[in-house]
Amino acid sequence: MSALDPTSSLSRLLRLVGLIAVVSSSASAELFHRPWVAALVVLSWLGWAGWLVSPLQSALERISLSAMAIGGGLTVTQTAGSAISALAAIFIAISLVTEPLWFGPLLALGTTVLMGISILLSGNGRALFGLIVGAIVIGLAGWSRRQARAVAERNRLLVEQNRIIRAERDRAAALAERGRIARDIHDVLAHTLGGLVLQLDAADALLEAGEVDRAAERVKASHELAVSGLADARRVVGALRSERFDTAAELRRVIDEHRSAGGALAERVDIAVNPANEQVAVALTRSVQEALTNARKHAPGQPVTLSLRDSAGQVEAVISNPVAAHRLSLGGSGSGAGLLGMRERIEAAGGSLAAGKEGDRWTVRILLPQK
Repeated sequence: MSALDPTSSLSRLLRLVGLIAVVSSSASAELFHRPWVAALVVLSWLGWAGWLVSPLQSALERISLSAMAIGGGLTVTQTAGSAISALAAIFIAISLVTEPLWFGPLLALGTTVLMGISILLSGNGRALFGLIVGAIVIGLAGWSRRQARAVAERNRLLVEQNRIIRAERDRAAALAERGRIARDIHDVLAHTLGGLVLQLDAADALLEAGEVDRAAERVKASHELAVSGLADARRVVGALRSERFDTAAELRRVIDEHRSAGGALAERVDIAVNPANEQVAVALTRSVQEALTNARKHAPGQPVTLSLRDSAGQVEAVISNPVAAHRLSLGGSGSGAGLLGMRERIEAAGGSLAAGKEGDRWTVRILLPQK
């Protein structure tokens, strides 16, 4: 903190030292032989004392500086302390950034006029030029101090604003990363656990029907699906560590897992799916995976179609399946987070997603940039 900062303890100490210096240089027995001079000198002392204790931007501060200007200016030729008070009032009034811009120059002009009157009344007109030059020099010094304080305050505000902006940027980045991780985890868990529920339900039904061998096959498929889910989780961790993402291989794995879980899938791939942007590649793969998981959940046993083609320079993925005639228990277990996560992921990658009924089919359309 600057020593001249009005809020610092050191500044208060410097003001006290100035008051003591002015009083000690002005007080004398001869001073009180001229009552009007003594009254004005005491007025300047009171101004110093008021300025010593005055808070920022207060009426007391302005009154104190005015008292220093009037008392010191009119007695500048009588005591050395009065000259100090008058010049100090000019410097302080101009340098205070807490006061309006007009206050300092107006008080400086008034103080200079009062000092000129005092000099002219004393009959020492030759000192007038030196007095005016001194007032101008002090005024310029005060203006320089005001500008330095203003720049320092602007810099402080800029630093504070930059700190806030950095904090908000870091918070937004953390939220975005948390959202991305949540979507990846949801994709893995929804895909794996949804498939497990279907397989185990089928195994339970087969056991009740006495078809032990087929039930065992379903349990075996459930085990394979669990192993695949664990591998998916590891892949998610690998992706978070910025490992290379193979779009074609991931899509093939998703398609194979859907079929191994008992889903019927007709695929048509008209383009080489290999987006240059990893975010686009992950968004495409995870969204197709989520759409297939939803198809198994809401319309188990229904044939699903998947097509990937070029659409005006964009990758278009369409996943469609017939709408189930009856509401299933597993279909009612969703919270809507999957579709929301798909939309957020696709939009974050610069694409768009539309999902809804088209006739008697549920269709998900995904558009993503290839670069």
